[in-house]
Amino acid sequence: MSTESSQPFSYDEYPYASYPYASSHPRNLAALAHLFGMKPADVSRCRVLEIGCAAGGNLIPMAARYPQSRFLGLDASKRQIDEGIPAIDALSLDNITLRHQDILEFDASEGEFDYIICHGVYSWVPPAVQAKILSVCRQHLSESGLAYISYNTYPGWYLRRGVREMMSYHASGFDETQTKINQSRALVDFLVSAVQPNQDAYEKLLHEELSVVRGSEDSYIYHEHLEDYNEPLFFHQFVSRTEANELRFMCEAQFGSMIPSEYSEETRQTLSKIAPGLVQMEQYLDFLRNRKFRQSVLCHREVQLDRAIQPERLEGLYVNAPLAELDPEDTSAESPARVFEHASGRTLTVGNAVQAEALRHLAAIWPSDISIDALTEVARQAIPGEQRPGVQECKKELYETFLELYSSSLVGLYATPAGCSSEIGTTPGTTALVRWQAETGSRVTNLRHESVHLDDFEREIVKRMDGQATIDQITADLLQYGVALQSGAPDSEPSLPRAEVQSVTPTSITPTHEQLRAVVGQKLRRFAQTGLLTPPTDPTQKYSPTAS
Repeated sequence: MSTESSQPFSYDEYPYASYPYASSHPRNLAALAHLFGMKPADVSRCRVLEIGCAAGGNLIPMAARYPQSRFLGLDASKRQIDEGIPAIDALSLDNITLRHQDILEFDASEGEFDYIICHGVYSWVPPAVQAKILSVCRQHLSESGLAYISYNTYPGWYLRRGVREMMSYHASGFDETQTKINQSRALVDFLVSAVQPNQDAYEKLLHEELSVVRGSEDSYIYHEHLEDYNEPLFFHQFVSRTEANELRFMCEAQFGSMIPSEYSEETRQTLSKIAPGLVQMEQYLDFLRNRKFRQSVLCHREVQLDRAIQPERLEGLYVNAPLAELDPEDTSAESPARVFEHASGRTLTVGNAVQAEALRHLAAIWPSDISIDALTEVARQAIPGEQRPGVQECKKELYETFLELYSSSLVGLYATPAGCSSEIGTTPGTTALVRWQAETGSRVTNLRHESVHLDDFEREIVKRMDGQATIDQITADLLQYGVALQSGAPDSEPSLPRAEVQSVTPTSITPTHEQLRAVVGQKLRRFAQTGLLTPPTDPTQKYSPTAS
């Protein structure tokens, strides 16, 4: 998150951590547009603008993934822009520009963009900048363009605002930024120790909020709670502002949040009576959920949206889901139902073979995705010939199934595939971006546009995963580099590379090739599950890690 404000240099003094945000990715926004009957720009050949791009943590991975698209990031903090340039240079990206510029200076000569992203900016800037953000969206969105804007919302932010005021009051007695942050943490620690979470409702909610702050990074505390500007607003107020700029609210970037599936039938019926319109429904849902944050997707007012989403709109989209099949309680031939557990802990039961085979395949290939049409054929071929239904029957079944599951946030739908692989080849590879990030820090961006934390040993593996070195070669190189196991067990966690530690503990031993290879294999399985692996046939990446 970064802002253009009356004090832009606060982000030069204390940069905000620059991460990827999967909900803002064009492949997510384009899928949503398809569902509402739009024809969005091809994600692989589009123009993208990010307002408040910080060091490019959200935009650079997109540019690396889609070399035929063009990306422009703006930020008022020169320091943060400068921090993003080394990645662009190291990866030789010629389709992205990060520019030190106040959004108020953005003019018509910049042309149109198919996707405009503004994450973590709108609530944190003064009114003139907020107005300019919406003006840019109106004036610079292409005809079928989409704008993603995130912002803090009431009523959920009422209590959080109280915490912010407490911290600001306490920090006002200090001058240095780091001292303000440290003192804010000290206040939070004091309040957490004094407030019991099992008392009245206020104390319970306050304790939960304080726990969130307590576990946050310094940059979050400073810019979220100690900056001059942080203006939450009700959803209907935000929509009124967008309509004044001739923009239309299409949906939330997380589609499932618009569906009141967690409430009883009686509650849903009451909602339909008191909230007959979309904006009213969304506002009342915010009341019910005490919502704190929104990620809204906008389009031009002239765009005709079809909100009666039909299952066939899923044609051409890609699907994935973090599922595991469970053993059914009833294993009799008369009970064809299959049960799957979602990573969230929820379970879903399917009653026919097409659904079961489709979900079984999604579980097997996670975290990669597959087009729904291709999945249809996979599911069909898994069913014995004499029981195999026709193609159109299978498509209809899966379109309806996945639309329902998407509405419940149990599957993801995307306009393009992520490009990650669940398979571990003999020459495991990851992206040039991931390898570069592993050299410079502990957080890398996977192919699903998510941030993944690596420990020091995992970083050393990743740096060697160029798609050419075999697992044995990676293992041998790590042995030469010098690593130690914490004990003699083959599956023990390795210590830091010896080159980076002053001494080796008495329980550390130098592993054999076989022992270390076993540990590397475990790490590769984790990389596969976290979306870091490219397909085994992926060509050699351009970036070559420096020698350790």
